[in-house]
Amino acid sequence: MKMEHDLHMTIGEEETSYFKNSRLQEKALVETKPVLQKIVMEMCVALLHPTMTIVDLGCSSSDNTLFFVSNVIKAVSYHLEKFSGHPTELQFFLNDLPGNDFNHVFQSLQRFKNSIDVDHKGGPIPAFYIAGLPSSYYRRLLPHGSVHLFHSSYCLQWRSRVLAPTRHSLLA
Repeated sequence: MKMEHDLHMTIGEEETSYFKNSRLQEKALVETKPVLQKIVMEMCVALLHPTMTIVDLGCSSSDNTLFFVSNVIKAVSYHLEKFSGHPTELQFFLNDLPGNDFNHVFQSLQRFKNSIDVDHKGGPIPAFYIAGLPSSYYRRLLPHGSVHLFHSSYCLQWRSRVLAPTRHSLLA
């Protein structure tokens, strides 16, 4: 079995799908929201480039991915409104193994964009772009120095390859 291609979540919206069984991951996103907001605000202050690039590693196929994206957009919008910062474009890359079903996420994008417009009620919304990046994150995904924020929530338990021993692991 080639884990990177064969190991994936149950696709679709059936009772056994990840879409229907990802409440624990959703709870983790809710609990870590203040930390994410703080980090995004700090990045807005320090960012010299007009485009902030964000990668969600192991995003899978549920609404949790768009919840994360929404939290980043809201934090940047708040920064723009409060500090009259320079307009920032957001580039999101949603990463997961090629065998996972990105269709649910991409089919939800129009509804998601409409909800962002409604939530902001006239406030500044940064332009944002969302793309899929189907690959293992154990290889370089994007050019060196091009990503401002990597996000990983609950994906390390699904490692697609065994890590090489390190000096520290040999001492334990």
